[in-house]
Amino acid sequence: MVAGNRYELKLRSEAREGVQPTHVEWVEDEGCRRTYYAVYIFFGLLTLTYDHTTAISFKEFEDLELPSSESLWNLEVVDEESWRESLRSSTIITVRKAYDSLFQGEDVRYSAFATRVMINALFLEVWTQKRNFEALQDVVTEYKLRLALDTWERSLQQCEPETIVVQLSAPHKGHPLIFNAMAVFRNTRARLEVDLRSLQEVLRYHDSYEVAAAMTNAREKVKRSDEMLNVIEECYNCLEIVALQGIKWVGRTCATNWSVEHPLCGLDLIVILSLWLYRLEHDEEVATEAELAMYNRVRNLLDDDSGDLYGSKLSSTVARLWGSMLDDVVVWGYIISDPRLCIRANRVLASPSSWETPSNYTRRHSQATKMPSPPAQA
Repeated sequence: MVAGNRYELKLRSEAREGVQPTHVEWVEDEGCRRTYYAVYIFFGLLTLTYDHTTAISFKEFEDLELPSSESLWNLEVVDEESWRESLRSSTIITVRKAYDSLFQGEDVRYSAFATRVMINALFLEVWTQKRNFEALQDVVTEYKLRLALDTWERSLQQCEPETIVVQLSAPHKGHPLIFNAMAVFRNTRARLEVDLRSLQEVLRYHDSYEVAAAMTNAREKVKRSDEMLNVIEECYNCLEIVALQGIKWVGRTCATNWSVEHPLCGLDLIVILSLWLYRLEHDEEVATEAELAMYNRVRNLLDDDSGDLYGSKLSSTVARLWGSMLDDVVVWGYIISDPRLCIRANRVLASPSSWETPSNYTRRHSQATKMPSPPAQA
């Protein structure tokens, strides 16, 4: 269906020979484009969750126009002349032009829907790069991806203003699609620096002990460097959104209000944050001033009650709080892939504290302790 609509759209566009479409023609074309991009984003989420290669390649739609603003899409047209004027005044560019501008560091102006499409394209570029051995050795490509991501974030300031906005119960006050796109952006930034493929593969099989073993092996992939601190900043931003709203409140009320991107992308970020905190707490190397500052920011974000309820290490506290949020609602439990894994989410995610045996974990988990102390400073 999608491929057929794409072909029909191409034929209709070619038949007009550059003449501006009427409102009826444009609505039909725009509907096809929006359907195509919605499927493209859906396949991107499948790639993010299950590591499947996307069924739609970038080359299939690079010459298509990006989706328009919601204001233009919902415009009530009085006559064709006013419609043509509205169309001419709108900023609509092709996917290829936006893509090239991002990789050249040039700010781009497009709609909120287009921001979600472009971060999906950048996510898939990072995903492909991490699975190509030759690309892994290509520092130029990695630099360009960082540049494109920075430009995408900067371009949000120039996003077309919307007159039609659906309100969310979230700290984000802009368009919901930008709120969703930021979740994917944070995940993409993290995946560019940290390759957790082995852990993501194990998550498919819903065995908490296998997950704990994979996380043990993944610890060394979370480096302690300046670049990693930038990733941890994104992890902190993810945690902060939930913490400011209230972790229990988000778990119980936002499953049907927030988009699926948030729990899917947030799981990777919390795993990375927990592993980084674990290394800070257990490595013989003392913490730098910047690392200690970030550690304390995470610590101060979580209130005393959270610290009393969970373990003696901040790495464990963060993981268990996130696991408890997923446990609170069945909708996000299925997002993890299986209800059984949701039921055991606390046990799976909390393992960074010491990766002990199940009996030791159970005994320690039953004891309430005070908020953890920060690691030693260099």
